[in-house]
Amino acid sequence: MLARLRVRRFFCDRAACRRRTFVDQASGLSERYRRSSLGLKAWLRQVAVELGGRPGERLCRRMHLAAGRTRLLELLDPPPVPERAPRVLGVDEFAFRLGRTYGTVLVDVEAGQVVDALPDRTSETFAAWLREHPGAEIICRDWASAYTRAIKEAAPDVVEVTDRWHLLQNLAAAVEKTCHQHRA
Repeated sequence: MLARLRVRRFFCDRAACRRRTFVDQASGLSERYRRSSLGLKAWLRQVAVELGGRPGERLCRRMHLAAGRTRLLELLDPPPVPERAPRVLGVDEFAFRLGRTYGTVLVDVEAGQVVDALPDRTSETFAAWLREHPGAEIICRDWASAYTRAIKEAAPDVVEVTDRWHLLQNLAAAVEKTCHQHRA
């Protein structure tokens, strides 16, 4: 479906004016430099929130909407970063590009919400974040040594625990190793 919107365009005759043209904006329907309606933008943002980049792109393709994964991800707003860390902070790494570039995701474990995303997985970056956002009592993390160093340096009184996923992964690896040793 294609909707045509007709607006008035005004021209400025003054040579010193930096803006040559002015266009009426249809309040609640359009905004500057947008090639789609605000309703469609809100709908695509919801698709991006629920599905993410590639799955959202597949859904949009099925519905004959021109929205690629990067456009969907650009519609997402970063979560507000609290001044204090949550009481139980989850820390894990994620891949911007698998095998090349990694970051750190920080999660409020009790609320199940992302608190912040750090641009790398170094101990210096995580330690700086912990110093700027005090208040964590328990940090739930994997076995990465960079996170251990950062916690010892920036928040030595915090209780460190491993998360269930990494605990089960390590247990499964240990059981598999034991089974392979006793296979003969």
